[in-house]
Amino acid sequence: MENKMEYEIKEETLVVYFYGEIDGSNVSLYRNKLNVILAMNEDDVIFDFKHTTFIDSAGVGLVLGRYQQLSKEGRKLAVSRLSNTAYKVFELSGLFEIIEYLKEVQR
Repeated sequence: MENKMEYEIKEETLVVYFYGEIDGSNVSLYRNKLNVILAMNEDDVIFDFKHTTFIDSAGVGLVLGRYQQLSKEGRKLAVSRLSNTAYKVFELSGLFEIIEYLKEVQR
């Protein structure tokens, strides 16, 4: 599966879809793209990981960094459809105490 990121505005929410792996080799590219996308609108954000096969600590850092950025702007970030392994990593790291988890995103 190709590593890529797509997005759409759905019901006044920016939904970002990640595909493939999110790791140290592509996090800076995703961060730069997200900075541009987030600056173009003022909506709350959902990161959809349904098609993500792997997330390492750099990927978790990407999510946390975007959460901090959005929080400063008064916006919310939620994550959705993590794999079982990724869900456990987010849960053990305490991220679900600050970031909402959605079981499903309607596309």
